[in-house]
Amino acid sequence: MSVASPAAKLVQLHDHVDAGDGVLQMRHSEDGFELPEDGVLTLERGGKHVMFMGLTQPFRAGETVPLTLTFEEAGEITVEVPVDLERTEAEGHDHGGHSGHSGHSGHSTSD
Repeated sequence: MSVASPAAKLVQLHDHVDAGDGVLQMRHSEDGFELPEDGVLTLERGGKHVMFMGLTQPFRAGETVPLTLTFEEAGEITVEVPVDLERTEAEGHDHGGHSGHSGHSGHSTSD
């Protein structure tokens, strides 16, 4: 349903939706993500992901970030997410065309 972390001022669940003409737009998933019947949901760049905005300090490769996931029935579960700063040129860090998400200075996504 939601996500939180002391690693950033604002942490949200985001998804990409087809806006038509092959353009994907990132959006905040205010109601969270629905878990499939098998209970496994993969978070990844270019799809469903966690967005960290206003980092309290830079993410460093090899470290972990505490993340509290809030589930409708299970309640809060805190996990340690490894920082992955590896990106290919195709993945990039360009947030152009992401409707309603200007001013993302100091943010990062985590898989």
